[in-house]
Parts: sequence; structure tokens; C-alpha cells
Amino acid sequence: MKRITINNKEYIFEFTIEASLYDECTKSFMDTFVKGGMVQGAAELNDVEAALDNLLDTIANLPQKTLTLFYAGLLEHHGVEGDGSVQSKSDAKKLLAAYLKESNKSFRDVLTEMMQLMADDHFFELIGLDKMTDELTSQQEKKQAKEKSGNAGKNTSIEK
Repeated sequence: MKRITINNKEYIFEFTIEASLYDECTKSFMDTFVKGGMVQGAAELNDVEAALDNLLDTIANLPQKTLTLFYAGLLEHHGVEGDGSVQSKSDAKKLLAAYLKESNKSFRDVLTEMMQLMADDHFFELIGLDKMTDELTSQQEKKQAKEKSGNAGKNTSIEK
């Protein structure tokens, strides 16, 4: 949870139940996370065009993703189930615009701030992302170990 003052009013940002039930929040975070991996993967494969396409897509969508996470963070305390002061994404957009101006921050700064708050609020654990990641990592490790043990008995050198 984090308190931020915007237009001389205090707002509480928290990534708990309301944010987790807002699908766009998780989709926006995951898209950013996945696209970042795609940029890195393409760069490692020297696929400059794919890396550039993914990077441009990420940059182009950064303001929208920032707004989505900003709005999601407001839902718990200020959305319909909260005090009702933020009724829509449009209301959040007005607050975000004021916050950017007042704090002299960029969209990237606010996105980073919201993602850090998601981690601090254990949002990823709440939605089960940590367990899914652990399971995928474990499955990948088992697959690699199986492939290694299958190749261990094979003689790959050619003798003359």
C-alpha cells in the first residue's frame, strides 16, 4: 500500500483483491513482462527486426499500461467498492495526468512505481503467478535433466 497526494488529496494505492479482479491489470503487467523477454530473446538470436518490433510495441503501449496499473491500484480504496471517488478509468486518467505533472515523473517512472508496489503488496502471490512460474521452471529443469541423461549414454564423437 502506498499513499500519494494528487491535487492536494491523498490517494491510497494497493494491489490486492480489486486489482486482481481487474483482468486488464494482470494482462498489462504480463504483456510488459512477456514482451521484455521477447526483446531479450530476439536480441540474443541477433534478430534485430523482431527485437525492434517488440521494443517499439512496448514503448508505444507504455502510457496505456501505466494508466491501467494506476487505475487498478486505486480500485481497492477509491473504486466502486471503496470511497467511490474513482468511478472509471477516465477518472484515473485525470489523476494520472495531474500526478505526472505535479511529481515531474514520466509514464515509465509511474509504471515502475506501480510494478514495485505490486511486488510489495504480494500481488503476484495473490494471483498465483509465483507458483505458476515455479512449476514451469521445475518442469523445464526436469525436461533438461531428462534430455541430458538421455544423451549421456550416447557417444557423439566419430572415431576413424
